[in-house]
Amino acid sequence: MNLRNVASSLAFFSMLVSGRAEALMSLRPGDAPPSFTLPDLAGKHVGSEALAGAPSVVLFWSTWSPRSAEMFDDFKRHAAAYSGKGLKIVAINIDGESLGAAQMAAIREYAAARELPFPVLVDEGLKTFASWGVMAHPTEVVLDAGGRIAYVLPGYPLSLREELEDEIKKTLAGLAPRQGDAAASPDFAPEGMAQEHYNLGLQLLAMGDHEKALEAFRHSVTAAPAFLDAAVMVARVSLAFGSLAEAERLARQVSPEAINRGDLRYLLGNLMFAKGEVDAAERAFRSLQERLPQEGWGEWGLGQVTLARGDSAGALALFRSARALQAVNPEGESFVRRHFRDRWMRRETVPEEEGFVAAFSSLGEVRDRYRKLFGAAGGSAPATP
Repeated sequence: MNLRNVASSLAFFSMLVSGRAEALMSLRPGDAPPSFTLPDLAGKHVGSEALAGAPSVVLFWSTWSPRSAEMFDDFKRHAAAYSGKGLKIVAINIDGESLGAAQMAAIREYAAARELPFPVLVDEGLKTFASWGVMAHPTEVVLDAGGRIAYVLPGYPLSLREELEDEIKKTLAGLAPRQGDAAASPDFAPEGMAQEHYNLGLQLLAMGDHEKALEAFRHSVTAAPAFLDAAVMVARVSLAFGSLAEAERLARQVSPEAINRGDLRYLLGNLMFAKGEVDAAERAFRSLQERLPQEGWGEWGLGQVTLARGDSAGALALFRSARALQAVNPEGESFVRRHFRDRWMRRETVPEEEGFVAAFSSLGEVRDRYRKLFGAAGGSAPATP
C-alpha cells in the first residue's frame, strides 16, 4: 500500500468512531444481564421484568454525549417501526453517581425536548452501569425474548448503526446470524481494496485502535470473502469485543486446510476458553506451543489460562515471552484488561499489578479511570500520576 492510499484510507476511517471501546466488561452474547429496578423521570420505579417476554433494547445514555442525541433520533424511528412488532425499548441515564436537583431537571428537560416514546430511567448510584459493565456513552444492548444478550454496540459508531438495526430485526424474527457466501481459503490471493483494507486494519491494530481495525478487516472480507487472513482477523477482533457468536460463525467458514495456522489454532482455543471450557483450551494451547513455539500463540493462550486460575506471576512471565514474539494480540490484551477491570471494580488487591501495567501500557489508563470511579483498591499501589 503506497502512502497516498494509506492517507486516503485513513481519511475514510476517520469518519468512524474515535477512541477505543469494548462491548460490556464481563457480559457476552448469550448471557442474562443482572436485573434492575430504577426510577423513571416521574419517580416511579420500573424493573427489568417490564422487558420480559419480548425482544428489547436497553439504551445507556448521557446528556453530555453527542452520540446519545443521535441515538435517540434513530430510536424514535425504531420505536415507530418495531414497537408494533413487539420490540420494547428503555433508556437508562448514566449522567453521574450522585445527581442533584439541577442535574435531574436537566435530564428531564433533555428527554422532554426529544419527546421520547419509551421509558427513561435514571441509574441511581450507577449500580446498573457497573453491574452490566458498560464502557461507553452511549451503549445499546439488544436482548432476545428470553432476556439474554443478543447484540451489543458500544459508542454508537456511524459505521455500525445499520448493523444494529439489522440485529434488532433478526432478534424480532428469531433469526440466527447470516452465514457468509464463501469460505475463507488458504489458497486465495487477495487483490485491490481487499488487501488495502487488510493492511490498514493491521496498522490500526498496532496503534491500539481495535474498533477501527475491525471495520477495516470487515471491509476486506466484504471485498473478498475468501481472503483467509482478513476473515481470521475479523473473528479474532470480534472475540476481543466479546462477540463470541460472530467469532464462531466466521471460524466455521474457514477452510479445513488452514487448521495448521497458528493464529487460527489460537482462535479456536480462545473460543473454547470463552465458553468456559478451560481444560480443553489449555490442551489446545499446549499443543500449539509444542507445534509452533516460535510464534508465541501457545504462550499467549497459556498465559490467559494461568491468569484465570489465579497465578498472576506465572501468567506475567508467559505474557512477557509471548509479547516478544507476537506484540499485538487483540484477544489476549482484551482478556487481561477484563481480568484487571473486574478486580479493580471489586476494589481488590491485584498481584503483580505493576508488572502487568508495565507490560500492557493501556492498563495504566484503565486503572486510573476505575480508581476515580470506584476508589483505590485496598492495599494496592497508589494510582499512577
